[in-house]
Amino acid sequence: MKMKIVFALLCLTPLISFADVCKTTKPINTDPYIAEMGTRKVTFLAVDLNNNHCWVINESGLNQRHSPHSSFKIPHTLIALETGAVKSIDERIEWDQQKYPAKEFWPETWKQSHTLASAFKHSAVWYYKSLVPRIRPADYKKWLAKFHYGNQTFTPDSNEFWLNNELQISPAEQVELIVCLLKNHCGVKANHFSAFESAALQESKNNLTLYAKTGAGSIDPTNNDGAFEGWYVGYVKDANGKPVAAFAIYMEAENFAGLKDYRKAFSLRLLEDLGIWKQ
Repeated sequence: MKMKIVFALLCLTPLISFADVCKTTKPINTDPYIAEMGTRKVTFLAVDLNNNHCWVINESGLNQRHSPHSSFKIPHTLIALETGAVKSIDERIEWDQQKYPAKEFWPETWKQSHTLASAFKHSAVWYYKSLVPRIRPADYKKWLAKFHYGNQTFTPDSNEFWLNNELQISPAEQVELIVCLLKNHCGVKANHFSAFESAALQESKNNLTLYAKTGAGSIDPTNNDGAFEGWYVGYVKDANGKPVAAFAIYMEAENFAGLKDYRKAFSLRLLEDLGIWKQ
């Protein structure tokens, strides 16, 4: 009984809190970016992991939760590996066109069979939907609690819960998870985290390496031509593999084109200007 109580308390207490992540916080002067930001709404958080100093845009939005969309592929990939839903990052699943018929907006890279690694890189939603029957609801519940992932809400056996506003997470919570993974793997085995990183690797320059994941979806699920919300969540390591910074951007734009490339480009520009992603 005592062990159960201790476990419950651990699940209720964040492994890494905002206060732990951000010892000091400074707002970013957005004046130089106003013209290019246009009508986009931006919330941004970056933490220097050497001194736990944080920079923010729209501090009032840091704790507002939103659907994670494909940024959920970060924890989803780790959950799949930890639960044995896939044997490795290279496990291939054949695309079942009857079960997951291609939709009009699908890119060509989705219309094929994938490994977990390639599904992450190309953000192939159908692959992750196919993982749901392989992962017990109790395991989703356990890992969402371990990760303190937003509201931790999902319908058992649903393959839409990270896409339909059921599961929600804030920009601050996104960064807290990344910091937790970098500091102690957040309960994830080291070999599984290493496998995840092989898929999450984005690019390298000047002895720095970027790992990240996008996410996006229409704010009105019935209107893919209208306003969109999107994420870019990740971290930077130095040449020795030491974590340098973690970050998350949440953005709203008039349409998908307004954030498709901009969420990453603007994140990297901010990180460059902060001296984190150095030119």
